[in-house]
Amino acid sequence: MLPVLLGVLLLVAVIRPADEQHGDRYVSVRHVAALKTFEQAIVRRDAAGFAAPAAGADAVLQALPACARDWDATQVGAQLASVDAALLRFSTRPNGRVENKLGLDATRWFDAAGAALAATLEAPQYPGQRFRLGCADLARALAALARADARMLDALAWRGTVPQAALARWAPQQQVEITARHVMRRNPWNGIAGCIYLGQRDGDPAAPSHVLAAGAAQARLCTLPAMAAASVPSLPSPLPPPITLPGEPVGPLAADDARWSVPPSLMTMLAPLEALRQPSRALYRLYTEGEATPADDPSGYRYGANRIVLDGAPIDVGFSLQLTIDPALQALAQKTAACYSGSHDICRALGIQRAEDGARPPGHKLLEGAMVRMAAVAVIDVASGRIEALAGGLSPCARQEVDGPGREAHCDKRLPYPVRYRPDALLNPAVYHDAMPASTIKPIMAASFLADAGAGARLLAAERSAMQRPGAPARHSLRGELMRSDSARFLDRMMCIDGGEQPCRRPWEVQAAAQRFGWNAGCAEAIAAGAGDPCGRHDLLFGRAIDATAEAGLVQPLATPIAYGRLMSEPQGAKLGAPMRLRPPAALDAGILRRCAAGADGARGSDDDWEKCRGGAVVDVVAEGWGQGHARASALGVAGMMSTLAAAANGQPALRRPYLVERLHGVGGTPLNAAVTRWGLAEPRPVGITREAAEIILSGLAHSHREGTARSACEQVFDAKRCRGIEWLAGKTGTPSFPSDGLTLDELALLCRDPAAAKKLAKDKDKPAAACSSLRPYKWYVAAWRSEPTGPWTKAIAVLTERNWHRASGQVHGAGDRGPNPAAEIALQIAGRQVGAIAAAAP
Repeated sequence: MLPVLLGVLLLVAVIRPADEQHGDRYVSVRHVAALKTFEQAIVRRDAAGFAAPAAGADAVLQALPACARDWDATQVGAQLASVDAALLRFSTRPNGRVENKLGLDATRWFDAAGAALAATLEAPQYPGQRFRLGCADLARALAALARADARMLDALAWRGTVPQAALARWAPQQQVEITARHVMRRNPWNGIAGCIYLGQRDGDPAAPSHVLAAGAAQARLCTLPAMAAASVPSLPSPLPPPITLPGEPVGPLAADDARWSVPPSLMTMLAPLEALRQPSRALYRLYTEGEATPADDPSGYRYGANRIVLDGAPIDVGFSLQLTIDPALQALAQKTAACYSGSHDICRALGIQRAEDGARPPGHKLLEGAMVRMAAVAVIDVASGRIEALAGGLSPCARQEVDGPGREAHCDKRLPYPVRYRPDALLNPAVYHDAMPASTIKPIMAASFLADAGAGARLLAAERSAMQRPGAPARHSLRGELMRSDSARFLDRMMCIDGGEQPCRRPWEVQAAAQRFGWNAGCAEAIAAGAGDPCGRHDLLFGRAIDATAEAGLVQPLATPIAYGRLMSEPQGAKLGAPMRLRPPAALDAGILRRCAAGADGARGSDDDWEKCRGGAVVDVVAEGWGQGHARASALGVAGMMSTLAAAANGQPALRRPYLVERLHGVGGTPLNAAVTRWGLAEPRPVGITREAAEIILSGLAHSHREGTARSACEQVFDAKRCRGIEWLAGKTGTPSFPSDGLTLDELALLCRDPAAAKKLAKDKDKPAAACSSLRPYKWYVAAWRSEPTGPWTKAIAVLTERNWHRASGQVHGAGDRGPNPAAEIALQIAGRQVGAIAAAAP
């Protein structure tokens, strides 16, 4: 045995110096060097002297005789031919990652391989240590490239989608770059990653219903009772194993695919917790390599060993996560987003139909047959603050604007959006995309009006009395203005044109109200240059402010900062991209306010009130009152605002900000109590809005789908009679500014191509030259719904959509704020199925 063990140790000593360690990742330096020989051989098929590989063994041995003993020449020849065929498919598929047809030039590769075999190589990670490639290294690299129809090609960097700054270091004819980052693998010597659990049985988070598992080994581990949960006395024992989910929803999926139940980009959202989920990471070792410390010791961070015995051997296991996601609700939200962004088979599977489309698929008159180009959906449980769904969808052509060098032939070339590779734009839009919140801020504004020290009590009494009368709210009541989204009257109230106190303090009361709704976090203090911009951001994982610290600022919690919501803010400097801060209180010129209130025609009460306002700081404050200007929110942030309102109407004294991670635990369900200051949930906060005020606001919003701005959307999902009878829903629409509203795609193409014609068209159409700006035709809808008609508000949902364009007319859908709001339709489709108002489609 001793000679065998010494041989193993010698083998490790020889091989492992050519391996680079990256925590729980590793990469073979030899493997990267061997793969890089293909950088010289992958060329354009029309390149001079291009020679596709010959599959015969004789050609292989003749080209590189030095490898005759080590290679199966027949297999190598077949693999070279298969890689060449895969490159042709890869480079000619619709919207590929490259701009030209590519192939594998066999002669160039054999030359590069021969040169690599003859050279002595040095890796920068191991200065002074030299090594040589062998024929076996080249064979392994070729096999890796050919595996699974050359699936590796999608992971590499290609000319056509990498930034110009990166291309500067490439050779003139180089088409691809292969680096260590592209071929890193999980380190097989460092234990097993912790599990990711979703769902609950009977509302108990200690008994998850689903688990996300990558590969058979983790699926086996994560379905063991010792991993999934501690014992739950209220549930039957033993519990059935959780349902295994194979991964995130990527690409077209069948309607019954289990991956619909997983939020897109979930692993990106959870990335900070990999330090605890991966046993090789330093934070995991800090917790587990010492004895556990008492739970009341805030600085110990000790848990003790976290191991499980598999097949008789103890194995280190990373800490597991229990998420708040409801798999059934997530699947419904994700499928609905996919349906509205062009997946007609999913529409049929869900039984989704729209009144104006009849028996045809939703959006069949629009480009790509898609109702929207983008949809983002967030759903929050009102009582707990748990995030139960984060869904998002892009139409195929919208996706191609950010994931490749061009659009497919059927995509309309007149669309005024540049095509460029932006992987960040492919992330889940429910949390990684923000927009001007527009009229969705009206509940915040209404809450500040009802709390006003002067007129608030009178307004509250008048609205309380009006609620006792049946029927729709009166036009000039606060509830009626909410129902119809009367922005001009809201601005009258905000700017004290209704006779409020002078100088007017209400804009800053609205700013303070936004903070009570969870917005404007991190905006109060000036931010040092280069320190990032926390204003209006939120920790997705545990619901904390992202600048929160523990132990007198010595410890920063693990967090995933995302855009949440900000209102009445401004840049703290003139430099582009300067951090935001709260707009400081200022006296606004009363004369300018009166002139802006009357609009361009000078007549109060007309359609142009508060439009085209000019004059100093008033303009910026008015823009914020429209929900435009510097105001920004994500779908999650708008849903969180509505969740706060619904919790207040339910009489909750406090609530948690929305959070995604319920708990972290070790083997057997033991939580990480000793480390709570490092990652724990944010504590519940006082609601900050009176129950009476919240009930009044929701009462106005409950008429939006009956006689207000969401009525046309409701009548696409239900008929008019049913919409009038819906009492389980209260919602608010919003339409951010879009300069191109009303222009056709032909006019837009001219505007963006010909500056002189653009000026003339802008003058003739009374449209600003900003029509070619980056602004998109968004629509918002936010709502709360009840599971029981007379029960408490149970869920809050927010939907952000990017409208699509009509094929025939070239106009954007719902131009001029006319027509159904697709964001409201999506919310109604989801909520209607959740409460049983829409029957589930037959399987």
